[in-house]
Amino acid sequence: MSFDPALSQGLTELIDLLSQGDLGAARVRAETLLRRYPDQAELWRLSGICALQQGDFEVSRHALDQALKLAPAAVENWCNLASLHTAQRNFGEAERALRHALTLSPHHAGALNNLGSLLDARGDYFGAADCFAKAITQRPDYARAWINQAASLLAVRQLVRAETSAQRAVQLAPYWADAHFVLGNVLDGARKPGAVAAWSEAARLAPGNAQYQYQLAIGLEREGRFAAAVRAFEACLALVPEYWPALSQLAFVHRRLCDWRALPPLSRRLIAGIESGAAGITPFSMLVEDTTPAQQLACARTFAAQRELEVEPLQQRLGPRPHGRREGPLRVGFVSSGFGQHPTCLLVVELIERLRGQALQTIGYATTPDDGSVLRNRITAAFGEFRDVSLRSLDGMLLKLREDQPDILVDLDGFCEGARPELFALRPARVQVNWLAYPGTLGAPWCDYLISDRFLIPPDQRAHYSEKIALLPRCYQPSDTTRTVGDAPARVLYGLPDKGTVFACFNLTWKYTLRSFARWMKILKGAPDSVLWLLAGPPGSGADEHLRRAAHAAGIDPRRLVFALRAPHAEYLARYHLVDLFLDTNPYNAHTTACDALWAGCPVLTQPGQTFASRVAGSLNHHLGMEGMNAVSDQEYIDKAVQLARFPPMLATLRNRLAAARHESGVFDMEAYARDFTAALTAMFRRSEQGLAPEDFEVHA
Repeated sequence: MSFDPALSQGLTELIDLLSQGDLGAARVRAETLLRRYPDQAELWRLSGICALQQGDFEVSRHALDQALKLAPAAVENWCNLASLHTAQRNFGEAERALRHALTLSPHHAGALNNLGSLLDARGDYFGAADCFAKAITQRPDYARAWINQAASLLAVRQLVRAETSAQRAVQLAPYWADAHFVLGNVLDGARKPGAVAAWSEAARLAPGNAQYQYQLAIGLEREGRFAAAVRAFEACLALVPEYWPALSQLAFVHRRLCDWRALPPLSRRLIAGIESGAAGITPFSMLVEDTTPAQQLACARTFAAQRELEVEPLQQRLGPRPHGRREGPLRVGFVSSGFGQHPTCLLVVELIERLRGQALQTIGYATTPDDGSVLRNRITAAFGEFRDVSLRSLDGMLLKLREDQPDILVDLDGFCEGARPELFALRPARVQVNWLAYPGTLGAPWCDYLISDRFLIPPDQRAHYSEKIALLPRCYQPSDTTRTVGDAPARVLYGLPDKGTVFACFNLTWKYTLRSFARWMKILKGAPDSVLWLLAGPPGSGADEHLRRAAHAAGIDPRRLVFALRAPHAEYLARYHLVDLFLDTNPYNAHTTACDALWAGCPVLTQPGQTFASRVAGSLNHHLGMEGMNAVSDQEYIDKAVQLARFPPMLATLRNRLAAARHESGVFDMEAYARDFTAALTAMFRRSEQGLAPEDFEVHA
C-alpha cells in the first residue's frame, strides 16, 4: 500500500493520545480510523491497547485478533496479546504468546523484557532476571529492562547486583520516576542509606503517583520524620482518597503521636471501608480502633483474600505441597520476624527450650537477619533446628519448608509488621496455626487453628473467628521465667516523687487512646498525690508534648506526667519495683508488657472488652486468680485505682497476693505450659492424620 499522509497523521495522533493517558479520546480516534482503514494491523493493535488499558478485555481481544490475522509475524502483536492474558490472569496463555513472539524474533528486547515481567509476576525471579539480562544484551540502553532486573534481583536477595542494575537505570533515565522508586526499594531491602531520598525523588518526578507518595511516607515514618510522613500520607490520599493502606497508616501514625484530634474522621472512614468490603485496610491497625470482633474478622478476610490472589501465580507454577511426611517425632515449625531482641522472643524463648523435653522436633524459621543479640543466640540454640531464611525469596522459603517437611507450621506474626502471610497462603504445611503475636483472627482459609484460652474468646464472640480454636487450660501467653528482676534505684533518679502513688503504663504510645487517657486523668484527680509514669514517645514525635497538653486541658498539672526512656530489659523490669499500679489501655491491652509487670510483682488494672486484643491482660489476671483487677466499666476502673491509691495497705495486700499467685497459679509454670502446648499440637496432628477436618477442642491440665 502506498504512503498515506492521513493515515500517518492519524497514527501519530492516536499514539500521542495513548501516551498522554487520554484513553477515551484515543478510543474514539481509533474507531474513526478503523472505519476508513480496516486492513491496518497497527490500528487494530493500538485499538486493542486502548481497550486493554480501559479494562474492556473482550473488545481488546477482538482488536488484537484482527491485528494478528493481518500481521501474524509482528512481534508487538503477540506481546500485546500476552499483556491481555496477563491482565486476565491467564498466565499460561500469556507465556505461550511471548514464547511464540521470541520464536519469530529470538533477540527481540521488548519481548524478552515482557517475558521477564511475566515470570516475575509468577514468582520465577531467577528466570525473570535472566530474561532481563538478555534484553539488556540486545539493548544496553534499555532502562526499563535494567529497572525490572533490579526488582527481580531484589526479590532473590541478590542485593549488590540489584543495586548496580538500579543505579544503571537511574543513569540511563535520570528523569524517570520508576528508576528512582526501584532504587529506593533496593536500598531499603539492603538496609542502606538513601532509600528515602530515592523515593522522594520518584515522588517529585511523578507527583501524581499515589504509590510513590505512600512509600515515601512509610520511609519517613521509619526514620522518625513524623510530620513529613503525615504530609506524604495526606498527599497520597489527596490523589486517591480510598488508598486504604495509606489511610490505615496515617491513622496509626496519629496514634503514635498521641495526636487524637485528627483521628475521628480517619477512624470513621476506615470502619466504613471495612463495612463496604474495601481492600487494602491493614488488619493490625484496626485492632486499636473501636472495632467489633465482627468488623475485625471482615477486615482480616478481605486482607487475606488479597494475599491469596497475589500468590496464586506462584502457587500455579510450583504446584501443591507434596504428600507424605518424615518418619520420627512430630515436626513443628515456628515462623517469626521476632527471633531476636523483640517482644515475641521474650515471650517464647523459655517455652521453646522446654519443648526440647517433649516428643517434638522444633524448627525455627527466622524471617529477619541475626541482630547479634543474646536473645537471638538463645532462641537459635533452643530450637532443635534453626533456619535463617531472611535472605530467601518467597519461593525459596517455600522450597526450604517443603524440604524440611514440618507437620505443623506455627505463624508467630499473623498480620503484624514483618509478617509473611503470603508464605502461609502457599500452604507449606498440612496443619497451620495462628498463635501469639497477632491478637485476633486472620480470616484466612490457609489457617486451621488459633491457640487461645477460655477467657480470651467469649462464647458470644466465637462466630467471629475463622480458625478452629485450640483452648489451653492456662493463659495462652507464655513467659520467660528465667529472667531476674534486680533492685531499682531511688525514685528521684527517674524524676519520680519520694512519696505518693506511682501509676504507670509502659505500653507503646499508639495504645494510648483518648478514652484510656481520659480515665487516667480522672484517676489523677481522685488521687492528688499521685503521678503517672509513661513510656516516652518516639524521639522527635512530639507525643510527650501532646500528652502534656492533653493533661493540662483535663485540669491536671502536666508535671504529674513523668516519661521513661527506653532501657535495657533488666533495668526496665526493675522499674516495676517503683510502680504501685500498672494502668492498662483499651481497646488494645498490654500483652508482653502486662506479663512483664506481673512477673516483676506489679499489679495490673485492666478492663477487658469483647475483642481478643482487649482481653489479654484480663486473661493473665484471670488465670492468676486476680479477677478483681479486671474492671467491668470505665467507672469501676477509675474507682478501683483511686481507692488503691488512697489506701496504701490495700495496695500492699494486693502485691502480696500477686507474689503468691506467681508461684501457685501455673501462669508462669513453663514446664506445664510446654506439656499443654505439646498436647494441643499433637491433637491437631492426629485429626489431620485421620483425615478429619479441624475442629474446636480444649486441652485439659
